[in-house]
Amino acid sequence: MITKRVGYFPGHVNIGLVIGSSGAILIDSGLDTQTAKKLKKGLDAIAQPLCAIIQTHAHADHFGGNAYLLGCWPETQVYAPPLEEAIIRYPILEPIYLNMGAEPLSDLRNKFLLAQASRVDHLLPLEGEIEIDGVPFSILSLPGHSWQQVGVVCDDICFAADSYLGEEILDKHKLPFLVDAHETIASLKKLLASSYKGYIPGHGPYTTSSQGAVTKNIELHHKIYAVIEDLLQEENTLEEALARLCERLHISIENASSFVLFRTAFMGYLIGLHKQERVGYRFVQNRWLWKKNEIVVQDGAEGAER
Repeated sequence: MITKRVGYFPGHVNIGLVIGSSGAILIDSGLDTQTAKKLKKGLDAIAQPLCAIIQTHAHADHFGGNAYLLGCWPETQVYAPPLEEAIIRYPILEPIYLNMGAEPLSDLRNKFLLAQASRVDHLLPLEGEIEIDGVPFSILSLPGHSWQQVGVVCDDICFAADSYLGEEILDKHKLPFLVDAHETIASLKKLLASSYKGYIPGHGPYTTSSQGAVTKNIELHHKIYAVIEDLLQEENTLEEALARLCERLHISIENASSFVLFRTAFMGYLIGLHKQERVGYRFVQNRWLWKKNEIVVQDGAEGAER
C-alpha cells in the first residue's frame, strides 16, 4: 500500500489496487489466469471482494486476467477507453491488426497477443473525472503506446500504464512497442510536466518522481528517430529498413510474434517522423519506398523540403 486506500501488486505487469466503499478496484489485471489467481489470493488476504476493474489499454498482458476474475466475482464492473474496449471484448483484433488485417497465423495466437475475451460495462472518458464505488479518479489521455491508452490517478498517485518504462526495463527494450511515436513523446512530455506524489508504470518500479525515467524514455525515442533517419538517407522498403534497423540495434528476430511487434513499432516511429515531415514515401515498381526528407538551407535560413 502507498496510501491508506491506494497500492499495487508488483510484478512483470504492475496491477493497481484501490479500496472502494464496497470492495477492491483493480487497475488492469495482468497477463493470464495464473496472474489472476495471485490477485485473488491477495484480495482474499485483505478480505476485499473485487468490485471493479479499470483497463488502461487493450494489450493482452493488461487484461488477460479478466476472464478468471469475472468468474470469481460476476458482479464486478469493467471500465475501459472506447477503442480499447472493442479489443477487450474481441481480443482476436490484436493479432489481426498485428498481422496487417489478415487472418492471424497460428503462431500469433498465443497468450501474449491473444487474451481471453472480457465484457466491458462502462466506457471511460479519455480525459476527465469519474467516480467508481465512491472513489474519485482522474483519467489522463496518454496515447502512443496504444491508441487510446489512459493513465489513472487516485489520491495523487498516477498509474501511468505503458506510457513509459522504468529505467531498468527500458534498457532491455531496444525498440519499444508503440503505434505512434509522436503521440508517445507528447504523452511523456505531459507526464514530465505533472507533479503527482507517486508514479507507477505498467512495467517498472514505483517512484515519487517520474522525471528520470520519463526523460530517459524521451531520449531513447529521439535516438531511434535519429537512427531511422540515418538509415533512410537512401530509399528503403519498410521490411528492408526494419531489417537494417534491427541490425543497428542488435535485435535478432526469431519468431512471428517478435517480427509483427517490431514491425508495428517501426511503423509507429515512421508515423511519428512523417507527422513532423521528416520522412516521406512514394511508390515505385509496386514497392512502397520510404526516405528521409531533405531540407534545403539557403542564406542560413531553413528552406523548403526537397
